[in-house]
Amino acid sequence: MYVRNNIASIGDLKEGMLAPDCPLVPVDTSYSMTTYYETIIRPPPKIVQLHSLYKPGRPFVLLAGSYTCPLYRYISHVLNVIYEKYKSKADFCMIQIREAHASDVWPIGNIVEIKEHRTLEERLEAAKKMIQGTDLKIPVLADTMDNNFLELYSPWPFRFFVIVDGILKLVGMPKEARYDTTDLIECLDALI
Repeated sequence: MYVRNNIASIGDLKEGMLAPDCPLVPVDTSYSMTTYYETIIRPPPKIVQLHSLYKPGRPFVLLAGSYTCPLYRYISHVLNVIYEKYKSKADFCMIQIREAHASDVWPIGNIVEIKEHRTLEERLEAAKKMIQGTDLKIPVLADTMDNNFLELYSPWPFRFFVIVDGILKLVGMPKEARYDTTDLIECLDALI
């Protein structure tokens, strides 16, 4: 039996606030964690702080979601187009968070077979599937298993933010149960 698991929240972040810092795990796409041998010899994933990714005066576009989110899959090609257009003047990263519609928890729509992450390795493997399945060009990091990023930013099931010098310039909000990337483009155009 599947359990409905809606954790959507607007959150407490507002434009003009200091963007919270949190630990994240870079996704290494150079190997697969699925083989036993590679899992044993690989060092533990390194942790980076979100604030360490910012460059002074340069917009930082922070996207967050998961491969099981139909909304994310629907607009992933648009996110790639935005990235290609602005990557010379803004930095981007996508954060793999808890699955929106894990196949063993809340499968809906065009189901992607990814179960709820129980380990960091499973979350990193899901992020790799997201990158491959959507041909994502944007660098990807993963939330830690304590879901610190998820709790601070309330990005579930999908959300985007623009940060400059540690200050939130855009907190993407859903409109009629979807996200319009026009807000993101207008924000970047105003900042660049």
